[in-house]
Amino acid sequence: MKSKKGAATPFKFPNSALTFLAGLEKNNNKAWFEAHRSDYENHVLEPLKTLVMGLGTAMAKRLPGLKYEPKVNGSIFRIYRDTRFSKDKRPYKTHAGAFLWVGPGKKLDCPGIYFHLEAETVLIGSGAYMFARESLDPFRKHVATRGAALFKAVSKAENTGFVAGGESLKRVPPGYDPGHKYGNLLKMKGLHATKTFKSSKVTRGNVIEWLTREYQPTVDLIKAIEKAIF
Repeated sequence: MKSKKGAATPFKFPNSALTFLAGLEKNNNKAWFEAHRSDYENHVLEPLKTLVMGLGTAMAKRLPGLKYEPKVNGSIFRIYRDTRFSKDKRPYKTHAGAFLWVGPGKKLDCPGIYFHLEAETVLIGSGAYMFARESLDPFRKHVATRGAALFKAVSKAENTGFVAGGESLKRVPPGYDPGHKYGNLLKMKGLHATKTFKSSKVTRGNVIEWLTREYQPTVDLIKAIEKAIF
């Protein structure tokens, strides 16, 4: 979006996006959602599309080959929950989420950057939530033989306020030294770094510039994971 003088207008979410998400938390049912569908589409979904395009353009300079699609089932996650195998039958997610990724695999089998907005908080994350089964062996072999760069990337993220984590085995997998210096990384089934803020951060200033700065310390982590699994 351009201003009359031709300069790019700083992007931010409207306060109404948070109002909608707060309302959905209290009224997670089809009748309420349908009555407020236009609020979702205009105040949450459309800004999220703008965010994906702006953030993708900015971060692609740091992550060559970054893939981003400003649409639902592209970078933007559906708001509808899959309740088929869940005891929780609430029909809607109470957050808005987007994912931009790198690598030749399927979207969620690749590392990337994640944005997650709730009524009260915003979470940003980088890495891979869960490795694909076929990625586990390459990842472990990489860690066992060339794990220094990955360890350094995790430390860099942690030193800037990110919390590293992911689902993990209780023990180092068979075939690897139980006392390996990167044993904690060998146990990981997914690896990511996250940071949380108050949701009001996305309703002021230039959100894309802010997020680009915040994600910067995790770029090495994304690259290291990509190198390890592909």
